[in-house]
Amino acid sequence: MSLMDYLKKERLIWHRRFIPSLIAGIAVAVITFFFKMTASNIVMFASLGASAAILTHKSLHKLTILRTVILAYFVGLIVSLGTVYLTKSVNLAFPIHALIVVTLTTIGLYLFNVFHPPAISAALAFIMIENGGIIEDLIIFFSVIVLLILIKVLTYMFYYEHLELHKLFQEFKKMEKEDIKSVKKILN
Repeated sequence: MSLMDYLKKERLIWHRRFIPSLIAGIAVAVITFFFKMTASNIVMFASLGASAAILTHKSLHKLTILRTVILAYFVGLIVSLGTVYLTKSVNLAFPIHALIVVTLTTIGLYLFNVFHPPAISAALAFIMIENGGIIEDLIIFFSVIVLLILIKVLTYMFYYEHLELHKLFQEFKKMEKEDIKSVKKILN
C-alpha cells in the first residue's frame, strides 16, 4: 500500500468516525454539568464514555445493542445495591467490597447474556457513592439510561443517514444471529 492510499484510507476512517466520536464526547460532557465531580461520578462518567463509544459504532452485535447495554447497567445497579445493603452490617474494606461487586456483576452479565464491560465499572461507581445512597444511585442510573438512549438516537440521526424508528426499536429486542443479519441489511 502506498503512502497516498494509506492517507486516503485514514482520512476516510477519520471522516466516518468523527460524528459518532463527537456525539459520545458531547454526551459525557453534558452529563458532567449536572453532577459534582466526585470519585464515584468520575468512574461513572468513564463508564458512560466507554458505553457511548460502543453505542455509536455502526456494527451491530447482540452484545452491543441498546437493550443489552441498558440491561447490563441494570444488573450492575442491582448487584451494587444488593451488596451495599447486605454488607452494611459487616464493615468490609473497599477492596473486598470491590471484589464482590466486580465478581457478581461479571457473573450476572454472563448469566443474563448482556455482557457489556463498562457496566462493571458502573457497578463500582454505585458502591462508591457515599452519602446519597439508593436515591442518588437511582437518579444517576436513570440519567445514564436516558443519555444512552439519546446517544443512540443522535447516532441514528447523524451517522446512520436518517432516523427510522423501526431501526431504532430493533435495538430493544433480543437479537439472535438471524436478527443481526436482517438489521445489518436494513442499515446498509
